[in-house]
Amino acid sequence: MNIKIDFVISFVRHAESCGNAGIPYEHEYQKDDPPLSPEGLLQAEKLAVSGLLSGVDRVFSSTLIRAVQTAYPTAERLNKRIVLLSDLMEINTEIAGTEPHRLQRDFPLAVPCNEPSPTGGPLLLGKEDTNERVHRAKRCMDYFFSTAGDGEHIMVVTHGSYFGYLIREALGISLPETFCWQVDNCSVTRVIFRKGNIPKLSFANYTGHLGVDPLLNF
Repeated sequence: MNIKIDFVISFVRHAESCGNAGIPYEHEYQKDDPPLSPEGLLQAEKLAVSGLLSGVDRVFSSTLIRAVQTAYPTAERLNKRIVLLSDLMEINTEIAGTEPHRLQRDFPLAVPCNEPSPTGGPLLLGKEDTNERVHRAKRCMDYFFSTAGDGEHIMVVTHGSYFGYLIREALGISLPETFCWQVDNCSVTRVIFRKGNIPKLSFANYTGHLGVDPLLNF
């Protein structure tokens, strides 16, 4: 991995969703796209006011509603757009996300990716194998590497089951499929990319902004 600049990515798993909590949700959202639960909405607000992401320059989110809702309070507080990347979506889902016009209606700061080299290769929607997930994670990280500015801090909101693929690619390591990364709802994992050096895992699965000790949550 040839890193030519210094930048930081804070990876955030979405806050608690209605799916996580087993709460029925309105059918205005699609079957595989549950919104945040009341507790999840509170978690997203706690993240925004914690100061943990106060230096963020750009915000990225998957196109699934729970990720956008998690990113929104932070983006609103920082007056940043939320750039939607379908490649950040969950695995084993039948949809690629809520329709862009609906997301923009409900969340005006959410915008489709329109950079010169966006991600967004074909998504197989529930039919991906491991190699395809790894390739999707590589597309994401290649995009971040190619567009990051020197000294930039990027917030990336993604999903629990996909997190392991993304963080392995970010760190440039290979682990067996059976290795499980603990990634709690609304937790933050920060990686520092340093010019001419290997990536540095600064902290992982941090939930202090929620008043939760991750060592007690297993």
